[in-house]
Amino acid sequence: MANQFGRQASLIVSTGTQGLDLSEMRFKFQTRNADEQAPNTLYVRIYNLADSTVKTIQKEFTTVTLQAGYENGNYGIIFSGTIKQFATGRERNIDSYLDVWAADSDEFYNFSVIGLSLAAGQTPQQVIQAIQSAQSVNGVAPLPFATDASGLIAGAGAGTAQTLSRGKTMFGMTRDYARDWAQKYGYRWSMQNGQFVVVPITGYRPGEAVVLSSTTGLIGIPEATNDGVRARALLNPLIRIGGLVQIAQSDINQITLQQQGLQYAPAVATVTTAAGFYKVLVAEHSGDTRGNDWYVDVTCLAVDVSASNQNNSVQAFG
Repeated sequence: MANQFGRQASLIVSTGTQGLDLSEMRFKFQTRNADEQAPNTLYVRIYNLADSTVKTIQKEFTTVTLQAGYENGNYGIIFSGTIKQFATGRERNIDSYLDVWAADSDEFYNFSVIGLSLAAGQTPQQVIQAIQSAQSVNGVAPLPFATDASGLIAGAGAGTAQTLSRGKTMFGMTRDYARDWAQKYGYRWSMQNGQFVVVPITGYRPGEAVVLSSTTGLIGIPEATNDGVRARALLNPLIRIGGLVQIAQSDINQITLQQQGLQYAPAVATVTTAAGFYKVLVAEHSGDTRGNDWYVDVTCLAVDVSASNQNNSVQAFG
């Protein structure tokens, strides 16, 4: 755990190339990132800003980027998105605050409308690439594919008709066409820090698994519930939605569904695995640059890396 001392955080509000660095102020934050068709969210409270600075932030800046980690360890972006709301107030006479709420890729999710036609013979890979890259009819910019997503869509359509048998016209919300494609071919899609992420249901994003143990930041005892394996650890920006964590099976408490009040349910709440590999479905970061909180709470599901590894080793996007 030597690299998990010396907290470091950066909070920047910006518009275009203009920005304001608030990293030296005290602030506390909560983020929620999830493997679902909805924007991730950020709440941050910034303390004791000058009134003129508060007015400038409210008037001029539209986006926020939060980085967190450790001075001599893992450090990186845990949230990037669009500012949606402000609030000001005081906790006590000497402490004023500015609250900021933000959403990841909110404009794309709510307003991106595509209108395009695909010729017969298009492969599933070409279809999702067309959906992802299409410029919205109302000017909303497309989201780039996640930079680490190489190969994850190359296996799409296995066991089904590989190409469009006839031409296809699309007009409607981009998110809906992405969802329909993902459901048809066995994928999950989400928006993560301004990127378009597509992950096979039985696969995972490439990269080394983040080991969670008592020597690498695991806090308390993980629990296997009907929602998945839940665990708390020291904040770690390497934990990504769709990526892997590794937790020893012996470290996980088994909670039965009967213990949760479902009297006639099966005895085991969720599946654990001897190899200890789990795909992250939800990651909630919380921190305080002058307080105690510096955590990530994860909910994850077991994966068979030997079976799904083939999804992570095929050709890159064309």
